[in-house]
Amino acid sequence: MAIPKTEASAGLRLRFAENAIALRDRAGLSQTMAAERADLHISHISLLERGLRLPLLDTIVKLAGAFEAEPCELLSGMTWQLADTRRRPGAYILRPGFEVEVIEEVERA
Repeated sequence: MAIPKTEASAGLRLRFAENAIALRDRAGLSQTMAAERADLHISHISLLERGLRLPLLDTIVKLAGAFEAEPCELLSGMTWQLADTRRRPGAYILRPGFEVEVIEEVERA
């Protein structure tokens, strides 16, 4: 299932992009070198670093290996937090700065 490019996911995409660029720079790699080391296409690296795509878990692990970093470093600054009582019931906040609504599961007959 494709992840929609909503306002909600924009914060995550941009934060991941910032983290990826910083780690790639720290490792002294060009996008081409990072792509080769991670076994990814350079266009994929470019899309991630421009915040146009969210990575899959295996991509996070591959990039971390290419950058000689821990996968959690690519996710730095992203947290899940319960909404405060001023928000509508069933809403959660996914930092940085947007809500994700959790829909209760419907009972099956």
